[in-house]
Amino acid sequence: MAYLNMDAPLRNNQSFRKKKDEFYHKDISPLEDLLIDIPSVVVLEYMHNVCLGVMKKLLSFWVKGKKPVRLVNSESISEELCNIKSFLPVEFNRLPRPLDEFEYWKASKFRTFLIYTGPIVLRGRLKTTFYNHFMILCCAIRILICPITCYTYNSVAKMLLKQFVSDYPSHYGPEYVGYNVHGLIHIADFVLTHGCLDRFSAFKYENYLQFVKKSCKNARYPLEDTYNRVIEKINNESTSVKLSYPILKNEFNYNPSINSSVYETYFKEIIFENFLINNSNLKDNCIYVKDHGLVKVVHILKCINGTIKFKVLKYNISPMFHNPMSSDIIKIFYAHDIIPKSPLISIDVDSILYKCFSFPIDVYKSVAIALLHTV
Repeated sequence: MAYLNMDAPLRNNQSFRKKKDEFYHKDISPLEDLLIDIPSVVVLEYMHNVCLGVMKKLLSFWVKGKKPVRLVNSESISEELCNIKSFLPVEFNRLPRPLDEFEYWKASKFRTFLIYTGPIVLRGRLKTTFYNHFMILCCAIRILICPITCYTYNSVAKMLLKQFVSDYPSHYGPEYVGYNVHGLIHIADFVLTHGCLDRFSAFKYENYLQFVKKSCKNARYPLEDTYNRVIEKINNESTSVKLSYPILKNEFNYNPSINSSVYETYFKEIIFENFLINNSNLKDNCIYVKDHGLVKVVHILKCINGTIKFKVLKYNISPMFHNPMSSDIIKIFYAHDIIPKSPLISIDVDSILYKCFSFPIDVYKSVAIALLHTV
């Protein structure tokens, strides 16, 4: 089925329960026994709707579709994806794979391609009209995945998603405007109700299935066995000592040559609840902070009064693009040379907004992208 009408009246809780749209209901839903607002609580979650749905379909067009929409040289994109592997921070559990293997990608790989690697590797390799169309989706999802911009720019994201769906038939054919594509026009409304996309995505539940599969050893009573292991895990977690973040690791000795103080202790790594920073690893030492923008962490130190500070170097940055919106809003930049002869800047740990990953595109310039789904 193709869902081409973008202005149909929305269902509400009352109309759903009264089954006013008789063709929509096959039977009575068990959810009707719950005292909930069904249309707003039963959400479209982006792991299936966007990552495994729309993004996977776009890649199938570009890799295996008809000649007008197919990539001319997908091998160069696959090669670029392999090059990016060595620059992705430790938060990326699944590294990119070649495009010709996209049918075997997990949802997290499609997410990585959509909001991190795709804007880099497709630029100049995908036809301009298709690339601009893809960037509309990329920008909208980056807005909605961020806990800050998902509210302040929600109306912008909704407008972009409506534009993406509206332009979709002219690029790929009206018969391909399926349920997932049409559903994009509604996800900004769910964000206003439930928070950023990761607040109601299926990623954490899919991850938990690993524990469920490993915990089931009894072939005769699998449900009971799994239940007992889950209860044991919950009890162990409730009695275990809660970690206090941030955690400093890998202390090293005071060195006068780095202009340090005897009242400061230096560390190589600091671990937060959702990400880490390592000043000795190029993949994990780039962050975006209040007031100073994009910086490189040179030193991590703890003062004698217990406060944690960073010594950083500031980058010159500029937006990577201005269409369909300025990329500095969604924190994608060109990072140029570090400001010449700039002194080390001292910043507080609370000033961190995002961790970033940086990918060099030539000798003098890199693309820096904020990690929005981890921080």
